[in-house]
Amino acid sequence: DGTVSGVAEGLVGTVIPLGIIPLGTANVLARELGIPVDLEGACALLAGPKALDSIDAMRVDGRHYFTQIGIGIDALMIRDTRTEAKRRFGRWAYLWTAGTRLLGFQPRRFTLSVDGQALRLRASQIVLANVGTLGQPPLRWGPNIDPRDGRINVCIIRARTAADYARLAWHVVRGRHRQNPNVRYLVAERSIAITAGKPLPVQADGEIIGTTPVAVAVVPRALHVVVPPRAGRGPDQQ
Repeated sequence: DGTVSGVAEGLVGTVIPLGIIPLGTANVLARELGIPVDLEGACALLAGPKALDSIDAMRVDGRHYFTQIGIGIDALMIRDTRTEAKRRFGRWAYLWTAGTRLLGFQPRRFTLSVDGQALRLRASQIVLANVGTLGQPPLRWGPNIDPRDGRINVCIIRARTAADYARLAWHVVRGRHRQNPNVRYLVAERSIAITAGKPLPVQADGEIIGTTPVAVAVVPRALHVVVPPRAGRGPDQQ
């Protein structure tokens, strides 16, 4: 997803669509948009019948991101998973690293500003989700997360104990995120700003982009993407 994000940056605001051949580890954006995650299927889509879709973006320091921005366990997981482990074990390497980082990790203090409304809270994970999938079907950050709706979903998780994380995992697997007392959702239509008590790593589209504080602008319909006909909002005219 980091490679897709880098290429997409040059197409933001243009009429040129992005075609995705997903050869990465998680392939989050491709999975969200229904693009085949095998080489043959992805190439067949680009060469055959297709549609175009327009998706939103999140802008940080002039750069656009299209899947999720995360602070907490996910950023630590991405930062600390070795390239060799990803090559050998794929997505399982991320899960292993996440499990080891959960040990002893406690909620941190944050100040959030969502469309200008400020709040202070403690959280073990904050995710700004333009897409819902975690890259491992059917796991998602939450329900009703749509990269076409002009909004970014803010998922706030406050889990402290192994029991908290086990309960959270159970709700995620069953798609019942909102029933978990340690999960809270907000929606941003314009901007999000996040400050932590001390600097924490920030990941965007699967790459570490710096540390907190971070300011994010919502950019509706920023990018055109080639998708399967059933997933798109408009027919291919070629």
